[in-house]
Amino acid sequence: MDQQKKKLIHKLRFKYRLVIINDESFEEKLSFKLTPMNVFVSLSSAIVLFTVLIVTLVFYTPLREFVPGYTDTKTKRNIQHLLHKTDSLENVLKDKELFFANYLDILNGGTGINDSDNNKNSKVIN
Repeated sequence: MDQQKKKLIHKLRFKYRLVIINDESFEEKLSFKLTPMNVFVSLSSAIVLFTVLIVTLVFYTPLREFVPGYTDTKTKRNIQHLLHKTDSLENVLKDKELFFANYLDILNGGTGINDSDNNKNSKVIN
């Protein structure tokens, strides 16, 4: 077991040379000394850096609007305003329905609808 770890560490630290050569003149353009460990660390670091960059761009720029679940603050404000308006309209509609029901009852010879639950919300009509 210990021998296998030493072999693996030795393989990861063994140096290789990467050379880029001009095909026509055989002139050496670039030369790098690399180890598998350096390549692995470099690629891992590049992937982490790229991921952090993408996440930063998405969450701190207007691109976040394209992520499901995130909306613009203006849109959230509009939704709250519309919900408040809808609630107010529902209350007005209930009051008008109560008024017309009371009106119909009086026209049919009744004394009006006695609604003790909605006394706070109903309006007195003269």
